[in-house]
Amino acid sequence: MAPRTARHLIGAGIGVAAAPAVAFLVLDGIRGTVFLALQLQSSHVSPGLPPGTGIRVPAHGPWLATLEFATAAAMTGVLAGARRISPVAPLVAALLLLAIHFYGHSSAGAFLEISRHAPADLMIAIQDAIISDVFLLLGGALVVAALAPWRWRTSELPPPWANWHAAGVLAGMAAVPLLWLILQLSEGASSPIGITGVRIFADEFLLFMLAGVVALGVLASARWVSPVAAVIAGAPLFAVGLFTLVDPALAQAVIDRLVYGQTWQPVTENLAASGWPVLFGGMLLAAGAMPGRWLRATRPVPGGPAPTAGPASGQPLNLEP
Repeated sequence: MAPRTARHLIGAGIGVAAAPAVAFLVLDGIRGTVFLALQLQSSHVSPGLPPGTGIRVPAHGPWLATLEFATAAAMTGVLAGARRISPVAPLVAALLLLAIHFYGHSSAGAFLEISRHAPADLMIAIQDAIISDVFLLLGGALVVAALAPWRWRTSELPPPWANWHAAGVLAGMAAVPLLWLILQLSEGASSPIGITGVRIFADEFLLFMLAGVVALGVLASARWVSPVAAVIAGAPLFAVGLFTLVDPALAQAVIDRLVYGQTWQPVTENLAASGWPVLFGGMLLAAGAMPGRWLRATRPVPGGPAPTAGPASGQPLNLEP
């Protein structure tokens, strides 16, 4: 068996094993955060309630959900960004996640069928996942990462162009508000509190989700974009989500001081408490941390001595025309 064939078969096995694990971690994470979001919403619906009253969240819920979302983020980030893993792995994992999404959206009967056969404690989580298109975002990003031409090449990566990391910083900063809006729309689709005046038709919602798929997939895997872009885009999302799940009361107080408006305050709190920022921000951080994204051949200095070895492979570089 050829080494490349064996590599792709191993990648397929990794994808088959990773997809159900990621799906379960995401669904169980949603189950652990759904009541936290309701608790934060109750302070806006009934502001006269004294502190400590209303919906109570199990103490282990947010902590366990944080660990589950972070684990799912690490798994998808490695699948999307690791160059040593065959691109068949993220492709197979993506197809299984997308199958859940498209079957759930195929008809009302299919949606009810999934709900009827789902475990009782995961029923709400599955409904939220299908309505919010979270599996479309995850699976679509993995497809973009898997189908990129540079994932199928085994040749040495080209030298980075001038200001590679500076451009990555700018790209990451530009991606943060876009991803935040897309995640707010995704999470708000399954929440009683949504962004009014932004999404009117289902087609517009789908366009936002597709934009999120492309942005996540490119940031997580692109070799022509500095990995700094993925780190810059993922770090704020991950930090906000982690802060909210670890200390919801303090996070709500901070959000209420920084975000104004009867619409934007609750939707921001809802997104921060949903676990979406930990999931997708952690995915970008894991993808950006892959060593293969940082090791590049040295660009020769004009008029200087030619390099003798590449830092990534240790093989001599042929710089002759």
